[in-house]
Amino acid sequence: MKQRILFGAGIGISLGLLAWTLQGLHWGEVAGMARGLRGGWLLAGALFYFVAVALRAWRWGDLLAGVQPVRFPDRFVALTIGYMGNNLYPARAGELLRAYVLRRRTGLSVSAALATIVIERVFDGLMVALLALGALLFVPLPPALYPLVLGGALAFGGALLLLMAAAAGAPWLRQGLDRLGGQGAGPVGARWAGIAGRFLEGLMALRRPSRAVRVGAVTALIWLAEAATYALVMQAFPVRSSFLALLVMVAAANLATALPAAPGYLGTFEAPGVMVLRAFGLPSAVAIAYTLLLHLILWLPITLLGLLLSLREGLRGPVPAVGAEEGA
Repeated sequence: MKQRILFGAGIGISLGLLAWTLQGLHWGEVAGMARGLRGGWLLAGALFYFVAVALRAWRWGDLLAGVQPVRFPDRFVALTIGYMGNNLYPARAGELLRAYVLRRRTGLSVSAALATIVIERVFDGLMVALLALGALLFVPLPPALYPLVLGGALAFGGALLLLMAAAAGAPWLRQGLDRLGGQGAGPVGARWAGIAGRFLEGLMALRRPSRAVRVGAVTALIWLAEAATYALVMQAFPVRSSFLALLVMVAAANLATALPAAPGYLGTFEAPGVMVLRAFGLPSAVAIAYTLLLHLILWLPITLLGLLLSLREGLRGPVPAVGAEEGA
């Protein structure tokens, strides 16, 4: 019931934000603009996006090395299928799907893999919040985005400190979990204690400061590569915005995707993106057309590749069976 309520809330938020974004839009103007787009830049943006994907797979290897070394092809396949899952299934089910695919290919525990994915998401959220805060040194943000940016920086910064504390205290926490699982907790309690213990194993990368710093540096590269994708797509339009504006858009759009939404972050990507571009002086029709087209370019290629890879992996249907695979 709770999942249905969250899914319904996400659909409602997506539709509401899309309606706000598209209000007053003249589709004829958008269609005329589409005929003048430079297709080569769109293709360049779609291809360059996979630089960011490759960097994410590289970063994931650093995080997984604290548990078990994993080959780049295994990481890339699992990550791509996971992104496809986030684009097609609700509630970020692709994260669980990614951990499941990695388990199938390498035997690594789903819980440990999920811990590394949580670390990734925290680093990502903190980095995009810092990008937006850095932009405040040069330009004012739209007032509606201040709570999102400041709240995101505090939330993700606090989450990173909490994960680092858990990693530092992992030996003591693990002892407590072992006692909890062995003192008449029953099969269910013992199973959950085991899952929590394997999750702690996935945090081991944070116990080495040099590795954590390296992960932070690669995270910065990832978001610069993503901003470069935005810039390449922008070159297809006759009216353009600055790279600074696109950095702010990257931060605002990706912080907003933490909100409940329909699969593929529909609405939560468009609304803040259009808001930022309008604030930087881009005409409303151009801002809307660009944001919609950019979202399609970020969504379609990775989804198609993920579907092809999932078929090659022999996966059928979404994620329900994943929970049953955690036992090892």
